[in-house]
Amino acid sequence: MAFPYRNDYRKTLLPYLNSLQEESWFKTSPTYPNNLAWVLSHIATSEDFWINEVALQQKLVLTLDKNSSPFEILKAYQDIRIHTDGILNNLTDQQFNQLIEVPKFSDGWIPPSPPTFNWVFHHIYSHEAYHIGQIGIIAHFNGFPKPLF
Repeated sequence: MAFPYRNDYRKTLLPYLNSLQEESWFKTSPTYPNNLAWVLSHIATSEDFWINEVALQQKLVLTLDKNSSPFEILKAYQDIRIHTDGILNNLTDQQFNQLIEVPKFSDGWIPPSPPTFNWVFHHIYSHEAYHIGQIGIIAHFNGFPKPLF
């Protein structure tokens, strides 16, 4: 199985997020402008974008917006991974190496290696790990408990 450790940090993160009060999800500090709701929404919607719209050239499946509740955000975060895992577990070796077309971004960003299905999965999992690190920073700056990673 490819990416066997892709969900390991969720074993700590999900119970942590479920333990937070709603106000913690939206709290910001002068030091760091984003909040937990934004970070988790960003992780989920980015995974949706890269897997569904870019790699599969299908419609997005999530419907999060700036008014989504912590419950809706957490559910979307979990639902998109179930969806992604289903796709990942059904790809053949040949499909993993298949090139995908990525959009042109206004800042000029291009993938650092040929964009294949394998690359896009690596991209979403490393993107998620990066942003999960921000959750600890946000918690620290806002004075509430940090996840125990």
